[in-house]
Parts: sequence; structure tokens; C-alpha cells
Amino acid sequence: MDRVLVVIFGLMGVGKTTVAQALGQARGWPVIHSDTVRKALAGLSPTTPARYGFGQGIYSEDFSRRTYAEMRRQARELLARGVSGVILDGSYKSARERAQVRELARDQAAAAVFVYCQCPREVVRARLLKRQENRRAISDGRLELLDLQAEDFEPPSEADQPLLRLDTGGNLEQALGEIKQFLEGLGIA
Repeated sequence: MDRVLVVIFGLMGVGKTTVAQALGQARGWPVIHSDTVRKALAGLSPTTPARYGFGQGIYSEDFSRRTYAEMRRQARELLARGVSGVILDGSYKSARERAQVRELARDQAAAAVFVYCQCPREVVRARLLKRQENRRAISDGRLELLDLQAEDFEPPSEADQPLLRLDTGGNLEQALGEIKQFLEGLGIA
């Protein structure tokens, strides 16, 4: 396929946005971040904290559906304009959300590929604690929400293919190299 939708997904704090930004920069592909889209839909600047409880406020199921629908709309628009690759950065916690991306890719004659980011729990904990101190952080993911999100997360399945399970606990360059090999193995230059 000449066109691709790359879904960078997983739990909070695993480094999805860091990987998505680095991949976007390396490939020249636009990145659509769920945190940025969510806050724009709520009329908030990206760095305005939205500290709701799990599944509440702009993190409710309804608002999340709106957020992921807007991400798909933006991706559809970019692909229709001839962009060869679009990166979607979000938790994509449900099989339904991932199926909707596959449907969009089919409609746009593009490939949908999934990169499931995961790393050791202690790395996630350290990242989330550090994020709390960063006043410019866009994500509202917090340590006290991690276990709740993990319980609510539907792990990737056979339907989420092609799938790369990426360890994001170490070197970013190594992670990017793994993604590059993965994409090249699929015939995506």
C-alpha cells in the first residue's frame, strides 16, 4: 500500500506520544494526538489541566467517542489530500475504536497498522510522577488512574493486525528502528 494509518496505542505513560512524534518527524507524517483533539473539542488549550476522575468529564465514554471520531475525520481529510501516512496517537483502549480505524483505512485505500506500546510498570510510574510536575504537559494521565485504565483496556487481538508489540521502556532510537523494520516488512517504505 502506498498510504498508511499508523495507530500508536497503549496505556497512559508508556511513551505513545514520544514515539508518535519521533516517527512523524522521521517520516514527515502528520500526527493526530488524542489529548490535543480532546482538549480542542472541550474548548481548552492543550496544556490546560483537565483533572477529572476516571471516565468522567472530557474522559467520559461519550466524549471519548467524539474525540476518536474527530481524529478519524482529520485523518480522512489528510489522506484525501494525498498525505501518504498519518499517525494516530491515543490509548485506543477498545477493540471497537481500533476496528473503526481499520474501516477508515479500507475506505481510503490505505493500510492500517498498529503499534502497541508497553513498558515495565516502574517506568510508567516514574513517567507519570514526572509528568505531574510538568506544567506544560498535555496529557492528564495520572498515577491514580493507571490501574483503572488497565482494567478497562481491551488488549490487542488477532483483529489488530498487522501489529507490532513495542517495548518503549528504553532507547527511543531503538524503538524507532523496530518500527522502521516493521513497516518495511509490510512493504511500507
